[in-house]
Amino acid sequence: MYNVTRKFSRIDFSLIFRFHIKRFINSIKFRNDTFVYSSQNHIMRIFLLFLSFLMLFSCDYFKEKSSSTRPIKIIRFDLDLKDFDTKNFDASDATLYKKYGDLYTFYIEGLMGIGKQNPKSDELYYQKFFPKFHDGEYVAMMDTFEKRIFPKIPEIENQLGSAYANLNKEFPEKKPSNVFSFFISPQGANPQAAFSYGNDTIGFNWFNYLGKDFSLYEPFYAGYTYMLEWNSSEYIPRNIMLVEYNLLKEKYPSSESSDQLIHQMIEEGKKFYFLDKVCPDMKDWTKIGYSEKQYMWCEENQMEAWSYFIENKLLYSVEAMDAKKYTQEGPTTSGMPSESPGMVGTWIGWQIVKKYADVSGKNLKEILKTSPREIMAKANYKPKK
Repeated sequence: MYNVTRKFSRIDFSLIFRFHIKRFINSIKFRNDTFVYSSQNHIMRIFLLFLSFLMLFSCDYFKEKSSSTRPIKIIRFDLDLKDFDTKNFDASDATLYKKYGDLYTFYIEGLMGIGKQNPKSDELYYQKFFPKFHDGEYVAMMDTFEKRIFPKIPEIENQLGSAYANLNKEFPEKKPSNVFSFFISPQGANPQAAFSYGNDTIGFNWFNYLGKDFSLYEPFYAGYTYMLEWNSSEYIPRNIMLVEYNLLKEKYPSSESSDQLIHQMIEEGKKFYFLDKVCPDMKDWTKIGYSEKQYMWCEENQMEAWSYFIENKLLYSVEAMDAKKYTQEGPTTSGMPSESPGMVGTWIGWQIVKKYADVSGKNLKEILKTSPREIMAKANYKPKK
């Protein structure tokens, strides 16, 4: 059956199906308001009719199976580092450097900041600092990851596979990046949730995705509890795709830049429209980093929020502080009710981009390159109560 469906298209099967229907009808004679078959081989004709019908629908089945996305395999740097034998330091160091090259050096020096990976003669060579970190904090945290997040890895890899398949539809020249997993201590030099290394390598830090109820988060997020929402595994595909967005924006910048607040709101909103296209099944509040309640506040108060910007003559402000207050993350948005989430300006910019996409019919690549000025002029954004 598989070979047949490769040889014939759905149109071929449709023609075969109609041909046998016609022959079947022609084989019938009516006599006194009843019918009889005019051929002795009507059983064969019924069989051929059934076979054509089966082929018609199995074509869709194989099309669906062949178009299913493949998971993106996460490259487990974290597991390889766990196997580092600090009692056999030189051999372990050589093994990891051989496998990961400069990425290993970047981890030691740039992400963790625990000394120099090379040369060994350097007085800050990491051998004197690394064993304490590895044999203590690292092993303990890996045990925690094993319980809280590693069972979710197949689901995460499937989500990444879908996201990269959608990304490839929008940007056929963009191949999936190599995705590496790390543990970067929160006390390290650069404990990012996700980051790029070159143009085809993306890393993420398991520590940032253990669930907002993870006990160690509280002291790290003192005064910034709104950030706890971002510490769940569903944010891994989201953050990796935002890294891809930043890489693509370098390649496809807007045709015009502007310091006016409304234009910065729209430019920031583009990244979440990007997530609409590459992660269509993701919850909208996850895309922008809100709780569901915060997202619903924006939807229910969209007209009032827009009026606030107009009445306070903020839309064409070029003050850097205004851009920070209304487009950057925070516990709430300055000047708005305490129930409001941060960066309501960015949320509105997102809605304007979506409206522009609907009226313009442009694809994602074109929208990334379109100036915020044009988007604002042609979106005809008029929120309703």
